[in-house]
Amino acid sequence: SIDNAKLTIAGAVSIAQSGTTIKVLSGTYIENNPIILPEQVSVVGDSLREVTITPQNSGDIFYVTNGNYVSNVSFVGAANTGAVIAFNPSGSGNITQSPYIQNCTDFIPNSVGVRVNGAHASGDTKSIVVDSYTQYNQCGIGVSITNNGYAQLVSLFTICNDIAIYCGSGGACDLTNSNSSFGNYGLVADGVSNEQYVGVITTPA
Repeated sequence: SIDNAKLTIAGAVSIAQSGTTIKVLSGTYIENNPIILPEQVSVVGDSLREVTITPQNSGDIFYVTNGNYVSNVSFVGAANTGAVIAFNPSGSGNITQSPYIQNCTDFIPNSVGVRVNGAHASGDTKSIVVDSYTQYNQCGIGVSITNNGYAQLVSLFTICNDIAIYCGSGGACDLTNSNSSFGNYGLVADGVSNEQYVGVITTPA
């Protein structure tokens, strides 16, 4: 609350419970990343232009899971090959309600705006949803989707990326109202998923 505020987003996350909305006031937040969001916790900034999150460490910034929401913040920092938003490599649990990233900007060179690695989540979905997410992360990747992960991408704008959207090993996405400017590759698809089903046809039809 405004009368009992935390100094950092990580500090607020440490006491957040399911159903909590963390309201981030205008300012620059240097965070001890990665920050692991609990289920059904939202991080909502005052304004895209006035709330800046800078990672203290190299590597990923936010690990998301079921029902998370991150909006109205900018990510700024030195070159970093980590992801701004990703599933936790230690496991993000069963995804029944996709994490949702809205109205954010990634300014960190070489970074990955969103990494959707299906091997780091369980369930039928293994997805992250994006709306109005700008990637000005020079030489980085806008969205990487692998290992049967899935992303729904609306209004994704990538500028000077090495790859705007990468799908590998069975990763897939829906893409609408988006743009790739400059950079090297707009859309890259590589490889296939593992075998999904095995069966025997007993009655041809």
